[in-house]
Amino acid sequence: MKKFSIILVLFLNFAYGLDKNDPYFSDTNSTCPIKFIDVFKSPNFVAVIEYKDNKKILFSSSKQMFHYFYKLNRHFVPINKLLVTDFKTGELIEASEAFYVFGSRIVSASGDDLIPFALEADAKEFASKNSGHAILPFSKITAKLIDYLN
Repeated sequence: MKKFSIILVLFLNFAYGLDKNDPYFSDTNSTCPIKFIDVFKSPNFVAVIEYKDNKKILFSSSKQMFHYFYKLNRHFVPINKLLVTDFKTGELIEASEAFYVFGSRIVSASGDDLIPFALEADAKEFASKNSGHAILPFSKITAKLIDYLN
């Protein structure tokens, strides 16, 4: 079953993932500052911090973005948006409006992760099919949870 899950993730990444040629990413380094991998190798996991000056930092997953946000963003720069990729549609969505599946069989390049969805119904469906333990709103994503996942 694990082999099937990995194949499914790879298929979804190629079929629905973000495209690094999108003009939104044209002025942005595509290497995750935490894992040092090209984020577009797994486009369904891409997360973005966009600052008020329009500078963007891309991450290999929502977990890595939250890790950076909570632990490494020591120099205060006003943030415009936190974005995550909806795992079902492959579109960037506001992190604060997403529902995150915790503890599923599907993992990112970073290991155990939080799988984001725009719709709670999609998160519930995914969790039931992939042994997700909980569905969390943005308000429940804490530094302690990210430490636990790491």
